[in-house]
Amino acid sequence: MNRLSFIWGIALVSLTLSALGCGGGSSNGDDSTLSESTVEEAPVTEPEVSPTDTAEAPAEAPAESERPRFVAPVRGVAEVAYLAPDTEVIDGEVVTRIRIQNRATGAIAGLKVDEFWYDSDGNSLGGDSQRVRQPLLVGEITTIELRIPRSSRMNRNNYSFSHANGEIKATQVDELPDPVEEEAEEAEEAESES
Repeated sequence: MNRLSFIWGIALVSLTLSALGCGGGSSNGDDSTLSESTVEEAPVTEPEVSPTDTAEAPAEAPAESERPRFVAPVRGVAEVAYLAPDTEVIDGEVVTRIRIQNRATGAIAGLKVDEFWYDSDGNSLGGDSQRVRQPLLVGEITTIELRIPRSSRMNRNNYSFSHANGEIKATQVDELPDPVEEEAEEAEEAESES
């Protein structure tokens, strides 16, 4: 019995100390704590904003209360367009760069490109695989770089496109719009509207 009383006593003391340490009730009856009574608050001043800055501020940065929007990814077959792959040998590696544009109705999550190399007899020599980590938004263009050690037996290659939620219908095109030119055109349209 003596041992049980000792355990209950230790539990009561530890509970009391943890309640006081975590901001439990105070003994003097008021609701202030030591940190509130000794620290003075500095007045908050807002930065001066000119009328021209207020018109541009919402367009430059979203409000703090706004959260990033969730973009639903495409499920099933998604369409992409790509330029003819640019293949070159750099330091004993065959480097292939492919520019891809999302032409689906929604974002493509986990876009993956596989490259397979074959010899003249049709035997597989290996390849590379790369995945786009961020969702590829509608109309967005990305460049994927595939690398494989060079072999003298390399004759031809093949590409396979896929994404996290299905298949890709890839179409090779002659040219893709330059993203810098699109932004300039959008800025000109916005200026002409106002």
